[in-house]
Amino acid sequence: MRVDSRLPGMRVQSGLSLVELMIALLLGTLLSIGLVQVFTSNSQSFRTNEASARAQESGRIAMDILARALRNSGFFGCFPVQGVTNNLDETDPEFDRELHGFEVLGVSAIDDASYSERPSGSIAGTDFLRVTAVRRPGETIRLAADVSDTTDIRLTDAGTLQAGDFLYLSNCERGDIFQISSLAAVGSEVKVTADNANGSSGVPGNDFSANAPAACSYPGPCLSAAYDEGTEVYQPYSEIYYIGESADGGRSLFLRQSDGSSVELVAGVEDMALRFGEGTTTTGVQNWREADSVTDWDDVLAVEVSLLVASPNDNVVDSPQSYCFPGWEDCVADSSKLTEAADRRLYRVYTFTSAVRNRF
Repeated sequence: MRVDSRLPGMRVQSGLSLVELMIALLLGTLLSIGLVQVFTSNSQSFRTNEASARAQESGRIAMDILARALRNSGFFGCFPVQGVTNNLDETDPEFDRELHGFEVLGVSAIDDASYSERPSGSIAGTDFLRVTAVRRPGETIRLAADVSDTTDIRLTDAGTLQAGDFLYLSNCERGDIFQISSLAAVGSEVKVTADNANGSSGVPGNDFSANAPAACSYPGPCLSAAYDEGTEVYQPYSEIYYIGESADGGRSLFLRQSDGSSVELVAGVEDMALRFGEGTTTTGVQNWREADSVTDWDDVLAVEVSLLVASPNDNVVDSPQSYCFPGWEDCVADSSKLTEAADRRLYRVYTFTSAVRNRF
């Protein structure tokens, strides 16, 4: 006989029916799908925002670096209206025209069969920019006495100067560039000598043989002009900005420094295009030309720079992006000028124009 052990008023658990179980599973699945979709959407938004921020940051930094270089280009102190004499020995094996040649005072991008300023690490098809100017050697240094020859050049201080460095003097009519042979303290002054000597270790030495100014009465090597006490002393430099391959296989903006070494400046800069504005200080820019069409680099008054910057990570956008590069192209009127990316990274184009302010 079956005995009912339930107390009066108690209800028996019967569990979930199949219908109830299926409804619960469906609701759970829908909730999970919603959560996954929210997470995926947030993750995609985060990746897109991060990629956009990284591209904007790289573009801003690259533009700031290049704009500053262009603003300083062509600065040669009291500008020598009769020209600059480069006394560095161009016949020496250590002479590197890209670093030691100062035929153009300002900006240039010469790349032809007879001579090219393109650095060895520059990626073919991208533009590059060479900038020449002078800067202070750490602090303001002046001549402590009149100078016409190179056997006894007295300076008020040494600053960061050392033997092998290059110096620049200007009297507003002429200028001289030469290499320091020796440097030593003499009382409160610093004595610098510059000899007719062969180059070594990446520096070309000097050749003063073409200089014979009347003001130079000393039997030693002469500068091309006489310079008075109080003349400020500068260091000339030649730098080249270009697009090269970074260590991780991507592209970056690089700088070839005055000592010949290259340093990576900004990652993610895929390409650089340049246009040069030729004209006169009276008429202003008359024509915009690419580097191979510039007729006279001394007539360049402005430079237009367009940078193509990409995000570091792929698969950021849903499909390959189309972009208009260089930035001065009219891709609205002619859509054939648009370029479709080969990957799904985020691309941005940044374009700016800078005047060559120190053009005399």
